[in-house]
Amino acid sequence: MGLPCVFFLLFAFLPRVFSALSFPVGGRVTIPVPSAYQPGFVGRAFVLAAGNAPPDFRAALSVEAIAGAGYSCSVVVLLGDVKVWASDHVTKFIPAGRCVLEMTPDGDLQLMDRAGRIGWRSGTTGLGVKSLLLKKNTGNLVLADAQNQTRWQSFEHPTNTMLWGQRLNASSRLTSFPVNSSSFYSLEVHKDKLVAYLNWRGERYSYWELQPRAGRSIAYTRVGSTGLKVFDVNSRKITQILAMKSGAVRFLALGSKGNLGLYYYSASHGKFEPSCRALELCDLPLPCGPYGICSSTNTCAYLQLSGMEYSTSFCGLAISEVEMVELRSVVTVLRTSSSASNVSKEECLASCLDDCSCAAALHTNGHGVGTGEWCSRYALVGGAREVEVGATDSSYWIKVARKGSARHETSASLVTKVLIVGGVVDAVALCVILGGLVYYFFKIRKRSVDSGTNNS
Repeated sequence: MGLPCVFFLLFAFLPRVFSALSFPVGGRVTIPVPSAYQPGFVGRAFVLAAGNAPPDFRAALSVEAIAGAGYSCSVVVLLGDVKVWASDHVTKFIPAGRCVLEMTPDGDLQLMDRAGRIGWRSGTTGLGVKSLLLKKNTGNLVLADAQNQTRWQSFEHPTNTMLWGQRLNASSRLTSFPVNSSSFYSLEVHKDKLVAYLNWRGERYSYWELQPRAGRSIAYTRVGSTGLKVFDVNSRKITQILAMKSGAVRFLALGSKGNLGLYYYSASHGKFEPSCRALELCDLPLPCGPYGICSSTNTCAYLQLSGMEYSTSFCGLAISEVEMVELRSVVTVLRTSSSASNVSKEECLASCLDDCSCAAALHTNGHGVGTGEWCSRYALVGGAREVEVGATDSSYWIKVARKGSARHETSASLVTKVLIVGGVVDAVALCVILGGLVYYFFKIRKRSVDSGTNNS
């Protein structure tokens, strides 16, 4: 298989010469779309450059191959080779024939194809926009009027990356969309905390939080040279995440697996590297995918249910065709805002059985005055991780469809069917090794005895 094609076109197909510092009204750039699909194809026409020492900010018109969907057309901002903003982050524009970037006479920045179909626009018609600028120090892409007042900026339309100096408040969020997945991740600002969510089929589950001290309210967060800073309405810093490396932080990214990372540029390696990451593997929302379990050894294992089946949809099945099964010494990192209090384990499991959209339930025994028992229900089996025996007051249960059974066992006779997790796999591997040593010992011993008998 050949290597992916990557093409960089500098000021290509321009009807006039543009400054590297601005893209004016009437500017137009075109990239032809390949007639045949080429996996890995990237074609870019760079229209703006900040003029810094490498790694530099650059803005470009971009045509990129999409798996199974042809080509996308977008405006992108790059920091070195890292894409830090893209107009098609949420919705892809699939052009016909060619990808065109144009600043219209009335000040609207538009992407269109050969047929004139508009796939993206800034929405700045009639606002007096005169040029597109790229801020030298921050990489903010700005549409400015004749008085150099900002009429639109990429910082107000965040993707999965926050650049140095960029703010995130309650009206915006970071989002990350894994390839070929119906789920996505988001980082959001609430009054009392920063929260990372797994968004799955209309449901949302938190898996990471950063809270200031009690009584402090969050107004916005901003990336600084030493990390992520959180501020109140008076712009006073109330909490922060500090980078672990000495290099200046250039951006924060929400990764394709939902992890948060602060990144700095390593001159010795010639690339951006993580200064710190918020989560370890088993703290991620789907480190092993649905129905996977992250073991104490940071490896993935998957459920093996003897005589039963698991499913991602239980609607259409009778209650007698499903049952709840406990995963011993397993919990989930996912948290739901709709947990019910003062619910017994039997009631918790029964409520999940009655709801065909429920795939799993977490029941927690309360200790102390006023704590009670808690029941959390989930529409997916995810975020499962192994814990030490006796290390938790919670029990994690998944719904399974019986294989060839029309009878439902009562909750009193629920039997724990064991599930293979990393620790069990490790134990099996250990047994195999020990078995091999025992075999080897007796084999050598037998050979020695036979040799001695022959010699005598």
